[in-house]
Amino acid sequence: MDSDANIVIIGAGSASFGLDNLSGIIAHEDLQNTTLKLVDINEQNLNAIKALGKVMKHKWDSSIEILSYLDRKQALIDADYVILSVAIDREETWLKDFQIAQKYGYYHYAENGLMGSFGHTARGLAIIMPILNDIHDLAPDSWLINFTNPVPRIGYAAEYAGIKSIGLCHQIWHGYGILGMYLANDLGITENLDLEVKWTDESQQKFSKFVIEAAGEFDIKAAGLNHFAWMMDVRRLDTNEDVYPLVRQEAEKVHPNFEPLTKHIYDIFGLLPIVGDCHLIEYLPYTFSKENWEMYRIQLYDFERGKKSREQMWNRINDIISGKRELDIQPNPTERADAIIGEILTNSNTYEQSVNIVNRGTISNLPDDAIVEAPALVNSYGITGMKMGKLPEAIAALCQREISIAKLITKSSILGDREAALQAFALMLPDLSLAEQMLDDYLVTHKKYLPQFS
Repeated sequence: MDSDANIVIIGAGSASFGLDNLSGIIAHEDLQNTTLKLVDINEQNLNAIKALGKVMKHKWDSSIEILSYLDRKQALIDADYVILSVAIDREETWLKDFQIAQKYGYYHYAENGLMGSFGHTARGLAIIMPILNDIHDLAPDSWLINFTNPVPRIGYAAEYAGIKSIGLCHQIWHGYGILGMYLANDLGITENLDLEVKWTDESQQKFSKFVIEAAGEFDIKAAGLNHFAWMMDVRRLDTNEDVYPLVRQEAEKVHPNFEPLTKHIYDIFGLLPIVGDCHLIEYLPYTFSKENWEMYRIQLYDFERGKKSREQMWNRINDIISGKRELDIQPNPTERADAIIGEILTNSNTYEQSVNIVNRGTISNLPDDAIVEAPALVNSYGITGMKMGKLPEAIAALCQREISIAKLITKSSILGDREAALQAFALMLPDLSLAEQMLDDYLVTHKKYLPQFS
């Protein structure tokens, strides 16, 4: 088979993005003449995902070729697109990151920003940098499409390795949910206006109605950083009417339990954050105290729910490939890797609402080499960020602080550079001695995951 493209998924057995990417690529009409190479270090999971891919291929009458590899180097030869979705002991280590900061009296979300993000980044890059180096050596002209968090820091690491990359995140859709709640009256929504966003299936299902209704009526243009993006413009799809004035008017009617930190930040800084309270606090110190954490009703990620969801996913997959269950998995249009590959292949000049790319003037008052999140144009020449102009000065300052922290932690995580990590901790904490103690606590606690610091 003479393929239009060779697509490699590293982490094909991933609990979320791997499955979404598999279904999206197999179903995509512009990717039927491609070769899909699945890579994972877990042979049992890899075989199951390949078998599921064959079920999808048969069900959807696809002509795509599906191969599987335990050795990524074999798969990477002549790759055109490499999709990355990998993690190690995600829930266990994330919880420890939260608990370390809590031991010193600090509450924070501990995933992609502030102190816990050091552990997350360093553990991730310990296994990801060899992958990036292999991509550079074996597929130097390929595009890396990254889903692994922290997304911007993997982007900085890709720049360090000398490869082209784009980071993808579906958080823009949470922004549509926030917009839907703020403009519920305009959308004719009368139910669940007292919704509190929680890590429960019931809450997420109710919230999805606001997402769907708002996405059908409005277009959001948001810019900033991953999990720290801001609504710069919002218009009606049919008339192009600017509805930001209406958002401001209706904001005071929103129930106080709905994303209260988002509302408070909006009141002070003048732009509406689109990522939700749990992601917003990854980069801000306003919930460091137990009192503020509780006042803003912040909920830590539900680790048990995450584990149970993964177990249910594998049970579902095994039932499908054994014939006990009909194929009931559909491509997820929010993840976008298949769409972007198709857009590059077909030179479609497509508008993508949210990508993570090197700035190069996309946001004019952030550094050109920063990894920013913004809308972009996609065609055979690549991915070009829309010129979004300036962020308000105070918001730009918040973003610049996170950019500096992210660069220092990425450098530290690649090189095993404690000094760079300590400088990042000094930017995040008001006590230099405490910064040293906390950093060393992370290094000791996660020593087995951090060979670069040994």
